[in-house]
Amino acid sequence: MSKPEKSLRIALAISHLGGGGAERSVLRLARGLIERGYRVDVLVFENIDTLADEIPPEAHCSLLAQKRIHGFRDRAHLARRLGLRILKNLRTDLLKDARSMAAYIDEERPDCILPSLPRAKSATLIALGFTGLTPVVIPTVHSVLLNRKRRFRKLYSILFPVADRVVAVSEGVADTLALELGIPRERISRIYNPTDTAEITKLAHFVPDHPWMSDDGPPVILSAGRLARVKDYPTLLRAFRQVSRNSDVRLIILGEGNWRKRLEKMTRKMGLQEKVSLPGWVSNPYAFMSRASLFVLSSKYEGLGNVLIEALACGCPCVSTNCPSGPAEILDNGRFGPLVPVGDDSALAAAMKLVLDSPPGKDKLLTRAQEFSLDASVDQYEHMIFDLVRARSQEL
Repeated sequence: MSKPEKSLRIALAISHLGGGGAERSVLRLARGLIERGYRVDVLVFENIDTLADEIPPEAHCSLLAQKRIHGFRDRAHLARRLGLRILKNLRTDLLKDARSMAAYIDEERPDCILPSLPRAKSATLIALGFTGLTPVVIPTVHSVLLNRKRRFRKLYSILFPVADRVVAVSEGVADTLALELGIPRERISRIYNPTDTAEITKLAHFVPDHPWMSDDGPPVILSAGRLARVKDYPTLLRAFRQVSRNSDVRLIILGEGNWRKRLEKMTRKMGLQEKVSLPGWVSNPYAFMSRASLFVLSSKYEGLGNVLIEALACGCPCVSTNCPSGPAEILDNGRFGPLVPVGDDSALAAAMKLVLDSPPGKDKLLTRAQEFSLDASVDQYEHMIFDLVRARSQEL
């Protein structure tokens, strides 16, 4: 690309930097854009904690809560500026976030903002009503929660028409956005989350700090994600109990969350304490994936299911529920790993046993993972951003 394009300043806004897949994806995208010569800001609304060490050192990181807010107008002006009816029910904290974002826009004058997660998306789009500047804004949607959380659906239906484009991380999420919000499908770009397969390969060589990963014992089945209802670990535990009745296997679930006590209680009730381990959140899950015999995603729903791509990049065989959205796209409708109905522990157990007995070739899985690489994702973001910024400059 030509020199003027590389002078673009791109901001990636995120609600927080916990250990989730969306947060990691944002930081990978930041690194990918920096490596191509762009100036990149990482904007965070809450304290920077779990993933602080993964922020690219070349990025300018800003905690928006510390931005000074001054000189912004009232809600009636906001509604007029956005060309919308008065937003009567906006929470005070969301308006404060929007003013903080507007202060950043006025001070730093970014060419493009890519907000992710609900708080950042809403605040960024509302912020356009508090500033006379018009950066390109492209919210990224990582989840199919719209049809489950009415407040998001209502707010997004008002705000998303203000965006220049909307990115969905899977075809399923894109279809949901079009259906639920009435956004023309051509205004939604499907761009898979960036997966840094080279970095994963490097990290996969480390030996995990867990005895089951180096004791030459029975095969380990692995899962990873927040210990939360959406991941449906109870179904995984029931499926694992069925598999363990006839096979000597162990299960590790990486992650932390508010379902820990329920899962620990369920594990004790099933008598699986010696076969199930919940070690908590780990910074390098790839070291586990590269040594596990099987990775299982048991979710009720996903936006994409990044962990499946990461497991493939480690050469780890996969089984997943056929939940909306993402797993069927990643596993190509079962070509690269079985898909089973959500909540069906018997079907999940049968698929787990099938793959343990006859795993696919590692090279096949590694090749599939490359289709979701960091370069492929950054290419799409790069072209989309430049086209929209160029169009905006021609309007002004």
